[in-house]
Amino acid sequence: MPASSGRLLLANISLLALFFVAHGFAQNAPPTGTRPQLSSPNGQALVELGKLQTELAEFQMAQESYLAGIELLVEENGEYSPSLIEPYTGLADAYLRNQQPLEAITILEQAQHISQRTFGLLNLEQARLLDEITRAYLLIGDTAEAQNIQRERLTLALRRFGETDPRAIPFHNQLADYYDRSRMRIRAREQYEAILAIQRENFGDNDGRSLLPLSKLLRIDIILGDSTSARRRLLQGLESTDNATPIQVGNALAALGDWELALRRTDSALEYYRDAYATIQAVEPEAAAEYFTTPRFNDFRPPPSQVDLRGNQASHSWGSISVEFGISAEGRATDIAVVEANPRGLMDSLYIRRLSEASYRPRLIDGEPADTAAVSYTHQFRYFVED
Repeated sequence: MPASSGRLLLANISLLALFFVAHGFAQNAPPTGTRPQLSSPNGQALVELGKLQTELAEFQMAQESYLAGIELLVEENGEYSPSLIEPYTGLADAYLRNQQPLEAITILEQAQHISQRTFGLLNLEQARLLDEITRAYLLIGDTAEAQNIQRERLTLALRRFGETDPRAIPFHNQLADYYDRSRMRIRAREQYEAILAIQRENFGDNDGRSLLPLSKLLRIDIILGDSTSARRRLLQGLESTDNATPIQVGNALAALGDWELALRRTDSALEYYRDAYATIQAVEPEAAAEYFTTPRFNDFRPPPSQVDLRGNQASHSWGSISVEFGISAEGRATDIAVVEANPRGLMDSLYIRRLSEASYRPRLIDGEPADTAAVSYTHQFRYFVED
């Protein structure tokens, strides 16, 4: 039996078992000649049933199980019991997977309200709820509100810890990563600068931990085509730090290689990559192999659509394009082919041109740059829809 079929069979058996437990079938066999008895339904078991149904993509059944389980838990523990936070979160996940973001937001806000009542307004447990609310707003397409939620997440940490406390750094990092993925690189840069300020305040000017945000600042400079002080500061950091880990140093060297590659100084870039691999490999061979196992986009920027250029003054829809190409050991794209596009032909040539002009960090095999075939890339874009 194939492994996937075995997992599906096991899931269905578990689903059946949970169904009987959740709906209150007596677990002990009745005496001969008597009818089986039902006990009271089990709220927590119904929640577990909903979780499993969600994993099996039975979203409507999952929602029904979650709602029934939550109703029983409310009767048992009260409407503001912290035991409801996990069921509400699971129900929201079922809604999101079923493309029902508005319902998910309502449920998650209720879970957040319970969290604040129980653990305080500044408790950090609600951070994961804010991440799920962000996910819901992104599904709607409301990027402005998604951004506000992520900023609220950071504000929560700053009010809890203070603006210069190192415990706020992961929250700055997450907001920076969100801005970076959303192509708001100037705002991402502000967050990395805030991290550096916290590190200087607490660890001094020559701490190895500064290499990571400096490397990310350099990456932003590469994407934007800027020439700020990030590269110079990163080089100074490599020279002056006395406690950087090999991972931190290797990551910094790779970022410097990316800079050289973006400027088409290929030989210098490849030397940086080799040094980065050797630095990490000396202490963690598996980490070095994993870090360089696949090529990475370096300075590629998707082409703007007409909607991006002209704004949202007319109705628009979402299209997508899937491309396959190779990446040479020198970090260049080869054999670019559009696999699928909708609408066909609208943005094909623009993506091909951008991909051919960009540079890519090549994968490394045993420390040496190598060609990579069949790299896949898919991207969504907006286009105007005629009335």
